[in-house]
Amino acid sequence: MNIIIAILILSFIIIIHELGHYTVGRLCGVGIEEFSVGFGPAILSKTGKSGIKYALRPIIVGGYVRFTGEDEDSADPRAFNNAPVWKRFLTVFAGPGMNFVLAWVVSLAILVGFGYTVTAPYVDKVVPESPAAEAGLLPGDRITAVDGTDLTADEEGFYLMKDLINASAGDGSVTLSVLRDGETLSVQSGAYLDEDGTYKIGVSVGERRHYPLGEAVSLSFTQMRELTVEMIKALKNLIFRGEGVEDVSGTVGIVREIAVTLNEGLYMALVWIMFISLNLGIMNLLPLPALDGGRLVFLIVEAIRRKPFPRDKEGWVHAIGLIAFLGLFVVLTWHDIMRIIHS
Repeated sequence: MNIIIAILILSFIIIIHELGHYTVGRLCGVGIEEFSVGFGPAILSKTGKSGIKYALRPIIVGGYVRFTGEDEDSADPRAFNNAPVWKRFLTVFAGPGMNFVLAWVVSLAILVGFGYTVTAPYVDKVVPESPAAEAGLLPGDRITAVDGTDLTADEEGFYLMKDLINASAGDGSVTLSVLRDGETLSVQSGAYLDEDGTYKIGVSVGERRHYPLGEAVSLSFTQMRELTVEMIKALKNLIFRGEGVEDVSGTVGIVREIAVTLNEGLYMALVWIMFISLNLGIMNLLPLPALDGGRLVFLIVEAIRRKPFPRDKEGWVHAIGLIAFLGLFVVLTWHDIMRIIHS
């Protein structure tokens, strides 16, 4: 069931992306021949009263809206390439634009409905049978000091706590000052050496804070900006330094990761929608053939030259790009399957 839900989450994000192209295209008076989710042979298809074909295809790594006269010269006044450059630009940009909007709306819903976990020395979860559990630590406890060193209730205090525990726990135990229900307690906890080579006591920390709508709106914009910067930085390091190549996943890997975490409920489903939608918006704006970013480059060049790029040549460029991306999809799918087999 989790796998089915994960597939539905991916499909939903792709549908929202394509709805952006579809809606703005129709508002701009551009003719549409097909609205498709996925690639490959159609599993389901239906032609509406307006003559638009709607199709569901098995390879859900993307989708497309096929506009009339998109990669060719056409005498049809509703043809995509007969529309003014600004209308075509808006239509193409609307896909990734809707992904950014979806990510922001979901971020807002999370902040208002579930709250946001702030990195701070508050006990969020206690690992069963861990030293912290044996010492009696409970979710909601605020760790105010480690071996007599006071901690601030913020991210700086969290990192100081980690350093102090790691430095002190080598002696076998660590003394924690804990604020619980207005009372300060002294707790003696053991520690264990984790796989990363640091000592830990067996808690995950962070404070879940809920926000009113007005404050959440502002914070959600900040969150989107920070996430976008981090994603672009990671993408740049991947392309130019090869960092994180081993962590790159295709559709199978993404579905598996989503399915594994969905037992945590609606919150994790929303987190995945926000993260993947933002990621899809950024990736689609890359200036590469077959992607929306590649098409926007051609439109910008056309606006500067005041002359369109030859339609057939542009079509070939995007076709080659699409073949390359499908090849990458096959490679990533193979690696995903191998990871699952050997995990």
